[in-house]
Amino acid sequence: MTNRSKAKGTAWESAVADYLNEQLGQYRPDWKDGDRAVRWKNPLDPDNVRRNVQEGAADIGDLNVRPFCGENKAERSYDLAAYVRQAEAEAKNAGLPFGVAYVKRPRAKTEDGYAVTSIRTHAAIVKALREAGY
Repeated sequence: MTNRSKAKGTAWESAVADYLNEQLGQYRPDWKDGDRAVRWKNPLDPDNVRRNVQEGAADIGDLNVRPFCGENKAERSYDLAAYVRQAEAEAKNAGLPFGVAYVKRPRAKTEDGYAVTSIRTHAAIVKALREAGY
């Protein structure tokens, strides 16, 4: 018997990873046309967005979207404070500077979901972008 909630969460994680990889140019342009085993331009690129396999007691989030640690949520009701708290704790465990919660928006496309951070994290991102010349 399949756990429907777990399947829904896994599908959301995969959808977010695929969307981000497409937008960030990590997939081959024709990846949807054929064998998904060869979707990557470079399978060894550390910038590929991948779903994490959980190991040990310290959770490292659902997705690595370097420099972000992504925690994915596909639930009926939202608890944004808990999602952000969890994402930031998991970013620390993963050794990444920023935590973000990817929250599914009901009956909407993946790209219309929400990427939620704290204002503290947002300020750190703005500072890093400005230091990089943006």
